[in-house]
Amino acid sequence: MSHQLTNEYWDLLGPNGPFLHELFHNQSQLVQQLQDTNNTLKTQVMDAQDDVSNTVTRAMLAVVQTIIMNIPTGGHLTRSAQVAKPESFDGIRDKTEQFVLSIHIAVMMQLDTFLNERMKILYALSFMHGGMAQVWAANETNSVLANMSAFTTLAELLAGNIQRTFSDPD
Repeated sequence: MSHQLTNEYWDLLGPNGPFLHELFHNQSQLVQQLQDTNNTLKTQVMDAQDDVSNTVTRAMLAVVQTIIMNIPTGGHLTRSAQVAKPESFDGIRDKTEQFVLSIHIAVMMQLDTFLNERMKILYALSFMHGGMAQVWAANETNSVLANMSAFTTLAELLAGNIQRTFSDPD
């Protein structure tokens, strides 16, 4: 700013001219420093956002990989009855009770397949396709994978959430 004005201009200001000239020069330098600092901070914020996004992605992949790695591979053979997989559930009210019952049966007959309640919950959610159930299940699955789910047991999911959400309220 001060470098754009001529020396004659500063001389016209009288005895305060050199003082004001230096003051404007210093202020101009401070403004430039603030602009440089602001640009640096903007870059750091964008880098931090990228870092957070990358960390979340890596964490989600690690959770999924851990779940996949902990699925039993059948290394220990036991004699058990074959169980039919539950039919896909699309949220139709008339099918809610049958879906809940079939999940209960499938899980009970395969207890040694599930390492924990979380895997049982993900198993149940994996059969919810189409209709309102698909969107609902996708949201719940994301919550479970992010360890932010409102329920911690399969019973809570089935009785509390699926039946309350999809069955006949009467």
